[in-house]
Amino acid sequence: MDANRHIMLLERKLEREHASRIMAEKLLEMKSRELFETNSVLEISLEKLRLQAELDSAQLAYQTKIENLLLTYARLFLKQAPCRDNIQQLIESLIDGYYITACYISIMPIENITISGDYCSGREQIWLPPAELKNQISLWDPTTNLYWTALINNNDIVGYFAARISAPINRITIIQQHLALFCELFRSAIGRQITLSRAIHARQRAEDSEQSTRDFLAMINHELRTPLNGLLGTAELLQDTELNANQNKLLTTLNHSGELLRAIINDLLDYSKINAGMLELIEKPFDSHLLVTKLRDIFSHRALEKRLDFTIDYDTDIPRSINADEDRLKQIYVNLIANAIKFTHQGFVRAKFSWQNNRLIFTVEDSGCGIEQQQQHKLFKPFSQIDISSKRSHEGTGLGLAICKQLCEQMDGNITLSSEPKKGTTFSVSLPLTISTRDETLSNHPPITHEALQKLNILVVEDLKTNQMIIQLMLQKHNINVTIVDNGQAALDIIANQPFDIVLMDCRMPIMDGYCATKILRQQQFTKPIIALTAGTTTAEREACINAGMDDILCKPYMASELLAMLNEWFNSSHQSHFSRESKT
Repeated sequence: MDANRHIMLLERKLEREHASRIMAEKLLEMKSRELFETNSVLEISLEKLRLQAELDSAQLAYQTKIENLLLTYARLFLKQAPCRDNIQQLIESLIDGYYITACYISIMPIENITISGDYCSGREQIWLPPAELKNQISLWDPTTNLYWTALINNNDIVGYFAARISAPINRITIIQQHLALFCELFRSAIGRQITLSRAIHARQRAEDSEQSTRDFLAMINHELRTPLNGLLGTAELLQDTELNANQNKLLTTLNHSGELLRAIINDLLDYSKINAGMLELIEKPFDSHLLVTKLRDIFSHRALEKRLDFTIDYDTDIPRSINADEDRLKQIYVNLIANAIKFTHQGFVRAKFSWQNNRLIFTVEDSGCGIEQQQQHKLFKPFSQIDISSKRSHEGTGLGLAICKQLCEQMDGNITLSSEPKKGTTFSVSLPLTISTRDETLSNHPPITHEALQKLNILVVEDLKTNQMIIQLMLQKHNINVTIVDNGQAALDIIANQPFDIVLMDCRMPIMDGYCATKILRQQQFTKPIIALTAGTTTAEREACINAGMDDILCKPYMASELLAMLNEWFNSSHQSHFSRESKT
């Protein structure tokens, strides 16, 4: 009984142990399965981390590549203009086969832009910009994975950029931002090309326009001054003939009209040259005392005709020799004094020169009609006059004071006025000038004696019959032996067989002009003075004369006194150099 019970208890114990073993095995199996599943999750997570790290590394490498490309080509396009080769190389560098598989840029045909055309790289063959792109800067097409950007310069589309992006969705925005930077690089490079091309062509047009202006001024200078030379020269020669009272009156009218015409032509041409930037100052020492004497001689008779009290005062402390453009100084002073006399019907015109703080001060005061305050601003404007009605009593173009103002400014000086109606006007000119160490009073040549004049043998090279007649009569009046030919080739032929003391050479002539003839003469060792007879007054024309080998310039229209003064200077100069050479030998 006890044995059976004992056996039964053992059997129950075994059953419990078996059940426990089964449960333990089930629990172990469950835990193993959980460990396997956890391990699988870990492996998947590890694989994801590995893939993410690879993706981040690739993204970092791509971003680094993009930044390097941007820096490299930005520097390249700043140093040199983009060309077809480096643009093609750049779009090929953008393709990596992973993020971007194809790339395209199109640059519109633009005048004088050599980089215009289509550039493409990668597998894409056909590129057609979508119509919607005209209304927006960029466009992303998710169906084709194409990113389009319009290249805009000054609100105009100058080209297109496109790329096929194969990057993951979460990377597309970043890739587009990178590509937008390249679009800006292309846009800037194209814009600089357009700006540079336009600047070059604008400069070329400006230079062509300036040259056309120079050519026009030279032509109109010649065409206006040449017949004026015949007009004034004829009038001057007529004064030396016997005339009755009526003829003298007509001659006076002719002289007045001719001088008025010359003043108008000078004003128009000077104003045109100033506006074209062609008027240059030729500074050299001049005798300031002699300038005052010239001004007195010019205006004393004119003031006497109107019974005006005319004086020019001159401070004794003014330097005798001053560096400046004497002709332009005289032009300012003559204009101001002439205006004062013209607008003063009775009373006085007083001019004064003084020297203060290395500035030459010139004032001219008159007792004329005066100018109202609200009208004074018009005086220095071109083509502007106080009275422009058909009833005005004074001639003029309204350019004189405008030219004076611009000349003063070009000399770093200024011009001012003060005026009261019916009391008069005062103009004041202040110009900073330098004192010359050269004494101009010693350089003036003594006048040629009558006997010396008759020994001169002059060759005049002039094609116009009127001018030939004028200069021949001017010279023959002083018994100067003159020979006239009408072109440069004829001058070369006659100089080869006959000696001349001085050659007066016109510049514009048929067959051979004066420039070419002078160059050939200098090449042939002709050393006598050659003086240009020209209507050209621009700096370029003067330089052309000097560069050709001419010694000096006598501008048309010229008076007999100016012609003789020129002969006086170069006759003395040539004889002095001749005696100097003899003393050396």
